[in-house]
Amino acid sequence: MGQCWPTGRSDDGVNEIHISPIYADPVEVLDTLVHELVHAVDDCKNRHGAEFKKIALAVGLQGKMREASAGPVLKGRLKTIAAALIADLGPYPHARLSVGGVMYESARKPARAECPHCKFKVSMLRNHLKLGPPICPKDMAPMEKRGDWD
Repeated sequence: MGQCWPTGRSDDGVNEIHISPIYADPVEVLDTLVHELVHAVDDCKNRHGAEFKKIALAVGLQGKMREASAGPVLKGRLKTIAAALIADLGPYPHARLSVGGVMYESARKPARAECPHCKFKVSMLRNHLKLGPPICPKDMAPMEKRGDWD
């Protein structure tokens, strides 16, 4: 639900962080921002590997590192920060974005496909799900559905 782009991809040499506009809750936005800032610390070099995990756990993220989110202590801190921001600036000025008549929920897992042989994974675009899982480019085998294909 967020993205961090490395400095080498930006004309001004800074990390670019984007957070999905489906979030209407400022605590969810801050939670996602913390995850993306962990990527920015190492300029997106370690993806969700050991170095990412070390930093993520140190700042209070938990769970699978690809989906790491605030643990109880960090969540409490983010609530405090959100409350202070709201007190100073007013309510978070953003409503949940509706795309194509569908209201996206943060709990929805992305649709992916995985090769049963080499474990190669791809993310699927929602409008391509009706075509079914793709063929693995390495093994030429049908890939298996992962995540939310509904």
